[in-house]
Amino acid sequence: MQNRDWTRRGFLGVTIAAGMAPKRLWAASEQVFSNATLVMPDGRKLNGGMRIQDGVIQEIGVGVRGGTDLKGKWIVPGFTDAGCRLGLLEVGLESGTHDTSANQSIAINARAVDGYNPRSDLIPVARVNGITQVLLNPKNSGMIPGQAALMRTAGTRLTDVVLAQPVGLCMNLGRAGQGQDGPGSRIELMMEWRAFFEDHPKPSEDKKKRKGEDGSKGDGEIIKDLRSGKLLALVRANRADDIERALDMIVDNELNAAMVGCIEGHLVADRIAAAGVPVLLGPLDAQPSSFQHPHARYENPAILDAAGIKLAFRSGDAHQVRNLPTLAGVAVAHGLPWDSAIRALTINPMDIFGRPELGRLAVGSEATFFVSEGDPLQPRHQVYDVFIKGQRTNMQTRQTRLFDAFKELE
Repeated sequence: MQNRDWTRRGFLGVTIAAGMAPKRLWAASEQVFSNATLVMPDGRKLNGGMRIQDGVIQEIGVGVRGGTDLKGKWIVPGFTDAGCRLGLLEVGLESGTHDTSANQSIAINARAVDGYNPRSDLIPVARVNGITQVLLNPKNSGMIPGQAALMRTAGTRLTDVVLAQPVGLCMNLGRAGQGQDGPGSRIELMMEWRAFFEDHPKPSEDKKKRKGEDGSKGDGEIIKDLRSGKLLALVRANRADDIERALDMIVDNELNAAMVGCIEGHLVADRIAAAGVPVLLGPLDAQPSSFQHPHARYENPAILDAAGIKLAFRSGDAHQVRNLPTLAGVAVAHGLPWDSAIRALTINPMDIFGRPELGRLAVGSEATFFVSEGDPLQPRHQVYDVFIKGQRTNMQTRQTRLFDAFKELE
């Protein structure tokens, strides 16, 4: 993987020499790419071109000619990691670099965005692998670890990178829901969850005064949005029985929800499908290495997709966000249709998060995409360039800088 990153150094010089990136593209408001393989919203591949004006796709298809000739290279909508901690930690074994949690079992007003470092060295590594958006979540520990936010992977100021905050409220079942200092067992955890919803009924059923409803920006407002369906409930469960409990909780409380994790989802795919709940699935390479998911298997995405469940893929990590496209390719190797994998990385997460203008090559959509040598789910195919809102992003990473610094040793 390091060699793959190193080969991307100096792309600007290579593309200028090849005639792919004329100088006018840097300053001109209009950009045209032609002779490309376009990955369309439904996963189809189309030979054609794309015209962009002021960061928005204006025309796409076989009729677009001129501009930058991509010589058959692929234009792919920017990928989304639908659940990670990118930018919340830097060094795994150095706790001083971790800003991942509020260390409370119920932390309704904890915001993942408050710990986000847009200058993290991990972010460019994810971006040059085609990840242009991430759903940022706190560490999954405790009943309610906090609020998730949708972030861009380019920009050095928070005002540039926050797409939406909050997107959803993170809610945990199973061992994660117990956390460090929370309920001592699944029995106690479900007692706590029932008590929580009794104390916070839907607005139409509310006969109790809840804290924060005096206009303050506190827990009460977040819960009010959650119970009214304005805020997405991100309910995490991995073991099959925990998934069933989560579905019951979602249905009984009429939550606008997405399931998170679902590593043993293949065992209850029919129940998830019947509930009509989308799934933020992953990690995709989970193994039966824990009592929390002893029945993990690589065919999980294929089985859930075949059941008609809308999927989005998540890494659940910080350092491994870069590997999400490759892990999607592993899912394809284990039976998931290729076009379903592409949708799970592009249009599906954006539809789930209420941002349909992102994640697709379509007229009127934001021009956020990357240029790939070929199939982006195959690690042997290099990502040449990444554009966010029509702007070319920097393709340097910590790895490329180190390579350039030490490629010639004296």
